[in-house]
Amino acid sequence: MTTVQAMIGRDTEWRTATDAVRRLDEGAQVVEVVGEPGIGKTRLLAELAAYAREQKLLTLTGRATEFESEIPYALLTEALDDHVRRHDEALRSRLAEDDAHRLGDIFDGLRSRPQPAVTPGDAAERYRVLRALRRLLESIAEPQGLVLILDDVHWCDPATTDLIDYLVRRPPAGPVLLVLAYRPVQTPARLRAALAADHTAGRIHHRLVLGPLTEADVSRLLGPGTDSRDAALLFRLSAGNPLYVDALRRCGTTADRGARTADDPAPALAALPGEVRAALGAEWETVGPDSRLLASAAAVAGDEYEPVLLAEVAELPAAAVLRCLDELVGRDLFHVVSGTGRLRFRHPLVRHVVYASTAAGWRLGAHARAAAYLERVGAPPRARAHHVARSAASGDAHAAGVLIAAARAVGAQAPATAAEWTQAALRLIPGDTARAGLPPRVALVTYVAERQAASGHLAEARQTMATVLEELLPPDDPARPGALAFTGVLIRLLGRPEEAQALLTAELDRRPGADSPDVLLQIATYALMRGQLRTADERLCQVIALVPDSTAASIARAMRPITGYADRSVEPHATATSLLDTIADDDIARQLDLFAWLCWTGLETEGPSDSLRRLLRCRRVAVQVGHSFVQPYLLAMQALMQARLGRIAEAMRAAEEATGIARLLGAAEPLALALLAQTWLHRCAGDYPAAIATGEQAVTAAAESRGWLATAQAMLAFSRIAADDVQRGAADLVAAGGGPELAALYPHNRLIACTVLSEIAAKVGAPESARHWADLAARVADPRHQLGHGLALLAAVYPIAAAEPLRAADLAEKSAALLTEAELLMMAGRAWIAATHLRLRAGDRPAALNNLRQAEHVTSGTDSADLHATVRRLVRRLRPGRAPAAPGTAALTRRESEIAVLIAAGQSNAEIATQLFLSVRTVETHVSRIYTKLGVTTRAAAVSRLARGDS
Repeated sequence: MTTVQAMIGRDTEWRTATDAVRRLDEGAQVVEVVGEPGIGKTRLLAELAAYAREQKLLTLTGRATEFESEIPYALLTEALDDHVRRHDEALRSRLAEDDAHRLGDIFDGLRSRPQPAVTPGDAAERYRVLRALRRLLESIAEPQGLVLILDDVHWCDPATTDLIDYLVRRPPAGPVLLVLAYRPVQTPARLRAALAADHTAGRIHHRLVLGPLTEADVSRLLGPGTDSRDAALLFRLSAGNPLYVDALRRCGTTADRGARTADDPAPALAALPGEVRAALGAEWETVGPDSRLLASAAAVAGDEYEPVLLAEVAELPAAAVLRCLDELVGRDLFHVVSGTGRLRFRHPLVRHVVYASTAAGWRLGAHARAAAYLERVGAPPRARAHHVARSAASGDAHAAGVLIAAARAVGAQAPATAAEWTQAALRLIPGDTARAGLPPRVALVTYVAERQAASGHLAEARQTMATVLEELLPPDDPARPGALAFTGVLIRLLGRPEEAQALLTAELDRRPGADSPDVLLQIATYALMRGQLRTADERLCQVIALVPDSTAASIARAMRPITGYADRSVEPHATATSLLDTIADDDIARQLDLFAWLCWTGLETEGPSDSLRRLLRCRRVAVQVGHSFVQPYLLAMQALMQARLGRIAEAMRAAEEATGIARLLGAAEPLALALLAQTWLHRCAGDYPAAIATGEQAVTAAAESRGWLATAQAMLAFSRIAADDVQRGAADLVAAGGGPELAALYPHNRLIACTVLSEIAAKVGAPESARHWADLAARVADPRHQLGHGLALLAAVYPIAAAEPLRAADLAEKSAALLTEAELLMMAGRAWIAATHLRLRAGDRPAALNNLRQAEHVTSGTDSADLHATVRRLVRRLRPGRAPAAPGTAALTRRESEIAVLIAAGQSNAEIATQLFLSVRTVETHVSRIYTKLGVTTRAAAVSRLARGDS
């Protein structure tokens, strides 16, 4: 019997699945197998696993279960744990030390002592865990390839859902085939959205939808000699579902006898056809009473189970257990798990029937016996929590302690499960938890809210924090301001900024006096995020008037310049970022979003290097206190600061991490900021299609959240202009700014827009328009600061360039010098390039060559592909025969040069690894370094650069 012949009615799906196996040498593949219960998904997966093993591919399988759907990474550990245990040393040698530590919390085979401290539930840490799991799959796949088959993923826990979402968006680098089978109706919304996105459909992502068998297929399934009337009846009763056909056949359904009838054993199976429910129930009733008891114990014990655990749960002697196992295996209700001493039900539906048919009281006792046995054998709290949550009685402080310990243990990787187990503990102790020897109730409820938020359940987290504020924290409690700030952030992330502001305004009435400046500062940051710059300035002025000699007033004065309404005649008492050096970490932790804005304000006065250093301090504080919600903001700001320094590849990594964390949080506002940062970086890298595509996503997210909208629209407009869609881009840029004054843009973006629009107007012969943008830049810029003054000078170059090239060249050189000093390196490079062209136009070639050398020097410290390409074209024109190599190419090592040649030839990482006898992980590391040295961020850009001979 060949495998293809065994798959009745699935020829097309089988060809697609096996083709994905054969194409693994091209890189990662994703195959979805979708269909209703019993339609043949598991059978197709079993045949595919056998086929993959015939091809000498490592094939690992796992199946999620309905009754353990809260256990973190249960599906993944079932698939990988045995392999990881057997190859722990080899895998550890291929993984970075930090990755191995993170994975040790999931796989015992990679666990080491002591484990480093991890902030519980921090979304940034969760993102790094997902990245580490991706690298683990890549390491396991070396060198021949990995086929990872995951069944019933509609029942997987939230942590595994996050992983699937991440892997679909960023498939592993190397020969990894990820096969996912699920029921579409029962799939959670988060997983459904991840799988519905058309990431790389048709190329590496395939979706197989299994439909009902035809009547002819059912007849073939029943075998030769089947009465055609019986086949027609079973086809009608089963609606072409193979599992239902088998169940009806097993209970003796024929055209003469019809289906046996019995009371439905499982109300939860009401969606199944009545005849099928009767058939499954009838099959279950054919075994003896002890075997039924043992099967009930197995349904409670888990998806896979050992005889010793079944004996404890069923309260049967060992000899009886073994006799019952013989009967259950003989009746094909249980299957032996190959290569282990464990067993499992033939199909999840069979387990469902058995579990639902047990008496409620017996089930409670069975879960209690399972929990007690696991405690006796030393199982950790997280292994017992599933059973404890289903069996503990109200007032059981020991059980509540187990659930709390389990929640803390899984909080970093599985915050949704941590929240669920902590809530179960709170239900057990409805009063004062501290009197029961547990943490205070307010701390536990706040922990629930933090875990709910970290898992993306923002609405539930907001409701939980309402309980904290309304019932657990009185107005004078010192913990109330922090709880209020967290609640406001949750409301804002839900896309309800007016409600967040109303909450803070109500607190002003509740807390009059010295504490109100902190609330006013927070309201100002909300206005800044929404682009309401005048409102933000008014709130900052209120703070200054209310407590003029306080730290809060100093912060407000330092932040005012970013609104564009600050009085330039008044010297600030302290520069923005230097204030951070006088403030303790604990104070920063209480208002992280405020101090992030303070770092951003410091860009104009102190430049990106110092501002970046202080922003990284804020990030460190955020990690220490577990404030995952602020991480996307900090990372996106970090990326934009690094972009000012021309460190595009480094900035892209920060922006990608910001995007990943924002998606984990499920919040559109931080996602919009992360995406708009990526848009700018793609534009700087010269990847204009990616910039436009990402910019459109940023605008969508910003419109949904009502935050960052003008900035997202501006970044998209800048990208269109760079891609030569100048007319549309310029119009969109003015619209983003709210009209010809561009008042809706932050001052820095406003100045950049003025330089761009001034240049465009000059090129199309509109000198009046060019002068308008130059004049606007002069009004917006603060002449006390090099950066603003330099941009204003650059905007003034273009209106006079045609008529007065010498004067324009002087302005461009002054602008370039100021921008270089202010560390705005890419704009400085463009200013030096403009000065070069203007000196040439004036006939001063020596001065032009000097400016070109300045441009080369400035751009050498950046990895902006867009800027390097412009400089190289100018060098070829002025110094023919001495054109520079592509940025960083001279610094390529011998191995990197070998890999660069293969990249240019279009080979995948897996192909390069095979040809050079390297691991895929090693190739990936070299490729990342090559990207940095070439000044690109994508493989397509690298191939284009190398194929043109720039290297």
